[in-house]
Amino acid sequence: MNMQNHLRHEHGQALLQFALMFMVLLAFVAIAIEAGNVYAVRRQLQNAADAGALAAARELCLGRGAQSATNKANDFMRRNGLNNEDLALSTVSVQGNRVSVTARTNAAVMLGRVFGWGGEHGTVEVGATARAACGAADSACGLWPLALDARLFRDAQCGQSVVIWDADNDQVGASCEINGVERPVCDCYICDLDGDGSDDFTVVTSVSRGWMDFPDPPPSEQVYTDPCKANGCGASELACRLRSDYGGRVKLPACIPGLRGIKAGVKDDVNARAGQTVAVPLFTAINCASGSNCTGKEAETYYVTDFGCVKVTGWIQTFRLNPKPGMPRSVKAITSKAVLATKDCEVGSCVTFCGSTTGEEAQQGQMTAVSLIR
Repeated sequence: MNMQNHLRHEHGQALLQFALMFMVLLAFVAIAIEAGNVYAVRRQLQNAADAGALAAARELCLGRGAQSATNKANDFMRRNGLNNEDLALSTVSVQGNRVSVTARTNAAVMLGRVFGWGGEHGTVEVGATARAACGAADSACGLWPLALDARLFRDAQCGQSVVIWDADNDQVGASCEINGVERPVCDCYICDLDGDGSDDFTVVTSVSRGWMDFPDPPPSEQVYTDPCKANGCGASELACRLRSDYGGRVKLPACIPGLRGIKAGVKDDVNARAGQTVAVPLFTAINCASGSNCTGKEAETYYVTDFGCVKVTGWIQTFRLNPKPGMPRSVKAITSKAVLATKDCEVGSCVTFCGSTTGEEAQQGQMTAVSLIR
């Protein structure tokens, strides 16, 4: 082979190598472009799936059923960019208090079509899944500033009246005595007014409730403009929160300052909420470690582990407890001011709009919340 033919042969090999390198480079560019495109489409789908799952779970919290939840999920996926063809590919599954949403679409293949990617239609299917639940709230905002004993609340029947005792002194405690033995209040006093054999109300005494002195929420936990922040602590702030609820978010468990004493000055503020369902903190212990609170000899701290729902009846200026027949003379009729409410177990009546849940199904009377879950 002469020199001229040798150079011509090497030139041909160089062209072949360049062509191969160009195809490899083009493949890498195509992969990068298609991966970026698929990632962008999937991110949009994830937003749509998240929105659909949360909207559907909220429908469950509001008691509107599985079909309404499915319709709401599809509606929110459509609002987030999915068309009818995408919705036909997508799925919504409702099981108990949980929702699973998978959003799908066909993403167009661009440079990858050179390599035969995407089949005859030049598309690849992309999907994203989200799961959400309507469950017992483990954080909540918009709380009423009246904490109740968690055990007592749990033992109360749905729809049963709850008389929140506010005596000037401890005329009646958490229990009464019969022959030196402590008994529940309704063992000594008439709580069955209609004589049907079951108590018509339960009595929440001064050791079973506390007026909450919610702290000013930090900016990160203030979920809306707090109208009560400028009222300072004490009766004026309490009155404000009875009308407007708490402007911060409470995460469980929480140790919240409070007071036991008489609050007759807030009767008009209690009555302003008559007929409304409110969420109240439920505590399991008194005097936990806490930060600062309004000073006063009656100051306590309440270990809050749950949130309950009550429908406010109103303030009763004179509520009377009469001894049961046959009680010893030491058990005398007593009267007190009281807040009257009922345990509200109606589905959808007590949902926090800015709380969260682990997905644990709510029990009767528990506040509910919506969250994305794994």
